[in-house]
Amino acid sequence: MIFLRPLCRLGAVLLGAFLFVLLPASDAHAGTPVRIGVLAYKGAEAVQEDWSHVRNWLTDAIPDHRFILLDFDQAGLTRAVHDQSIDFVITSSGHYVALEHSDGASRIATIASPWALSPAQSIGSAIVVRNEDARLQALTDLAGKHVLAVAPDAFGGFQIAARDVRQAGIDPEQDFAQLEFSGFPLQNMVHAVRAGRADAAIIRTCMLEQMISNGEIDASALRVLAPIAVQGFRCQTSSRLYPDWPIAALRHTPAQLSKQVAIALLRMPATAQGYSWAVAADYQVVDTLFRELKIGPYAYLRQWTFEGLLRLYWGWLLLILAVLVIWAVHTVRVEYLVSRRTRDLRTAQEQQRLMAEQARVHQSTLDHTARLAILGEMASAIAHELNQPLAAIGNFARGMARRIAADRLEPAPLLDGASEIVTQSERAASIIRSIRTFAQKTASEQKSVDLITVLEQAITLFSGAHPHAQVSWQPGAVPATVMADPLQIQQVMLNLLKNALDAQQAAGRVHEPIEVQFRIDASSYCISVRDCGCGLAPEQFTRLFEPFFTTKPEGLGLGLSLSKGIIESLGGTLAAAANDDNAGLTVWFSLPKEEFPGAV
Repeated sequence: MIFLRPLCRLGAVLLGAFLFVLLPASDAHAGTPVRIGVLAYKGAEAVQEDWSHVRNWLTDAIPDHRFILLDFDQAGLTRAVHDQSIDFVITSSGHYVALEHSDGASRIATIASPWALSPAQSIGSAIVVRNEDARLQALTDLAGKHVLAVAPDAFGGFQIAARDVRQAGIDPEQDFAQLEFSGFPLQNMVHAVRAGRADAAIIRTCMLEQMISNGEIDASALRVLAPIAVQGFRCQTSSRLYPDWPIAALRHTPAQLSKQVAIALLRMPATAQGYSWAVAADYQVVDTLFRELKIGPYAYLRQWTFEGLLRLYWGWLLLILAVLVIWAVHTVRVEYLVSRRTRDLRTAQEQQRLMAEQARVHQSTLDHTARLAILGEMASAIAHELNQPLAAIGNFARGMARRIAADRLEPAPLLDGASEIVTQSERAASIIRSIRTFAQKTASEQKSVDLITVLEQAITLFSGAHPHAQVSWQPGAVPATVMADPLQIQQVMLNLLKNALDAQQAAGRVHEPIEVQFRIDASSYCISVRDCGCGLAPEQFTRLFEPFFTTKPEGLGLGLSLSKGIIESLGGTLAAAANDDNAGLTVWFSLPKEEFPGAV
C-alpha cells in the first residue's frame, strides 16, 4: 500500500494558501489558473524547489495563464486526475502509462536528464545494500531478506526491479522474508538500510548518486546490488532502463493549451543542473512491463474472471464465438435438410410401397389371367378328360341296373361296379379340384415344396388336357426342395409345355415327343423344355420375353413375359436358345436350392 505523508501534504497546502493570500490582488487574479500535479517522490517540499523553473518558464511563455504546482503522492495524484482538479500531470513513467489506460492522459514532452543516456533510457531501479553485507552479491541473494520499496505501484521504486528480480527466478511477493512498502520520500529507505533496519531497498536509479553528491550519505556506506554495466550511463542500475518522466495533458485539458505548453517546454533552455524537455518518448516498453508483471492496466490478468478472460483472449473468444455461431447455423441447416430429406424419403418410400402393391396386384391379376387363358385353351381337352370317368360311371351304373332288373343280385359284380363308380367319381373330382385350384385368384405364398412333385402334377394336368401330346419326362427319385409357390411353378411349366406343343403343331410334328429334362447344379435345379417345332428367327430372340410379343395369331404375348417375372421373383433365371440342329427351341429355367439351417 501507499503510506501518505499527511503532515507534509498539509504543510504544502497551507503554504500554497498563505502565498495566495499574500499575493497582490492584481497578481492573484492575473490570468487563468492552470494546475500542474507533480508526483512528490522526494517529499512535498522538494516539488516547489525542483519544479519551480518549469512553472516560472510557462508563466512567462504563456502570459494569459497562471501555472500552479501541486504536489501529490501517487494515490492522491490519481484521484486528482479522476476528479479533473488538475490540468497537467508530471509523474513517473509507470504511473503515466496507468493514467493513459484509465483516464486518457496524453504525453506532450519527456524530461531530458543530465543523468540519463537519453529521454528514452533514463529511469531504472537501483537495489541498495550495505557495503559490508557480503551475503548480497546477486539478485537471487535477496531470497529470505527484508526488502524495502516505495509502493506496489511505484515504477522506479518497485515495479522495474520486480521485473528483473522475477526474471532472475525470485518472486518478490513470495521469496522475500519481508517486503515492506514505506512510501515517499525515498531517502528514508536509504537511511533505513544504512541503519540496518532492512537488508535492501529499491529506489530509482541515480537517487543514491544524488544523495552522495548532496552529502546526505557517505559514499562508502552503501552500494548498488548486481549493477548492470550501461556504457555512458553515469549511475549504477540493477535493472534495464526505461523512458524518463513525461508531462501529460489530460482528457479535459484544452487542446490549444496543450499545444502552447508543449511548444514552450521544448523551447525552455536547460537548467543549471542540466535538465530540459524533449519530444515525448515511446512508452511501449513500460506497457510491456505491466503486461509481463500483470499489474497496472493488466492487473485483470491475475484474476480469472469473465471480464479478465474477455480482455485477455477477446480475439480467440471472438473466433470461438464465430465458430460456434457457424456450427449452430450449420447444425440447424443440417437438421432442416435431414428432416426434409427424411420427409421426402418417407414420401418416396410410401409411393414406392404403393407402386409395389399396385404392381403386385397387377402381377397377380396377370398371373390369374394367364392361368385362365391356359385353361381356356385346354378347355376342350379338359372336357374330354372329364368325359372318360363320367362315361365309365354311366356304363357301370347301367350295367348294375340291368343286373338288378334281371334279378341277378350276386354281391361281387355289384360291389365291383360300385367300387369302380367311386373310383371314377374320385378321378373326376380330382380333375375338377386341380382345375379349380389352378384357376383360383389367390395371393402368392412361398413355401418349401418338392419340385419334382409339382412338375409331375403340371405334366399330368397337361397330358390330361392334351392326350395326343407326348411328354418325355424321367426325373429320377432325387429329392429336390425349393422355396416357391407351387401354383406359379405349375403355371410356368404349363406355359412352356403349351408353347412347345403349339410350335410342333405349327411345324406339323405334333406327335414328336416334348423333352423335359431335370438337372442338378451346384446351387440350383435346372428344368428344360425342348421341342422340335419351327424355331424362331434371330431377330425374334431379342423380343421373346417382351410383353405382348407373340408369334401366334391368337396369342396374347404374356405367357413368357409373366413366366420370366415369376422365375426371377423366386431368385432364378429363365432363358431360351435354338437347338443345335436348328429344329425347334429349348427353354429352361433354374431355381435355387432351399437352404436349411446348419447345412454345409
